Amino acid sequence: MSVAAFLPNRLLTHVKHVFADEPELFVATSWQELEILIRRKPISVVILDPAADGIMNVSAVANLLKRYPSLPLIAYVTLHAPQFNAVAQLGRLGLKEVVLHRFDDAPEGFRERVERVEGNALTHAVIQALRDRLSHLPRQLAVTVENLFEQPHRYASALDIGMEASVAIVSVYRNLDTARLGSPKRLLVAAKVLRGFGYLRDPGYSVLDVSIKLGYKTARIFSQHWVSIFGVTPARVRTRLTDEAAIESVLKWLEASDDDSTLADDPGRRPGHNESHSRRHRRPERT
Repeated sequence: MSVAAFLPNRLLTHVKHVFADEPELFVATSWQELEILIRRKPISVVILDPAADGIMNVSAVANLLKRYPSLPLIAYVTLHAPQFNAVAQLGRLGLKEVVLHRFDDAPEGFRERVERVEGNALTHAVIQALRDRLSHLPRQLAVTVENLFEQPHRYASALDIGMEASVAIVSVYRNLDTARLGSPKRLLVAAKVLRGFGYLRDPGYSVLDVSIKLGYKTARIFSQHWVSIFGVTPARVRTRLTDEAAIESVLKWLEASDDDSTLADDPGRRPGHNESHSRRHRRPERT
């Protein structure tokens, strides 16, 4: 998972302990920096204290709830009246998750709480729709395809898929084709565009923000991939396409037999070979 935190030092110390094995724990030092992280990094959960910088700032949290409604926010606060008053106000504005320092922040429970709220409904729906086809893949490759849809920013090429699944590239192509899942490139594009659609439902993100979050080198290539699947530009889709229609378009596009050479190439950043994955990122089972 990718966690962004903006907290006073003593709360931040505990969060760093809870998520010590996470390679993507981003720490903000101001409200402005926190929003930049949200816009440009693949953040799946935000943990914050409304008084993180020493001043109670309900409006800053309210602004995040308004601009990024699909991004889970967890208020991590101490048991004091100002924090409780702030949480009560924010609850009326959409804040759903609160963790109390020294009361319900034991490491295992805290981590489980974060993992529970970070799920992506679009990703879950597509994986469920592909379940029958995934069953035709070797177990290691099926798990990797699920991971690809859950964390598309971690993958940039067929080589990444093969390495994660410990499967030769030629076998990746052959197995995906047999399972009617298209080519590795098609899967990569589908996973990134689907996640991009999820991001762009929130008014706080621009197309450039989303392309950067997904690891694209340019927003132009991201937009071209988007048009390949949805037939229109991101700016038009974000206001006209329902979740159900987006999922249907992605699934139909995966089954299409179009020549992948027409897809613009932009593998994005290449994860380092020793880049570790989070506990949430499931490891392929060895056989």
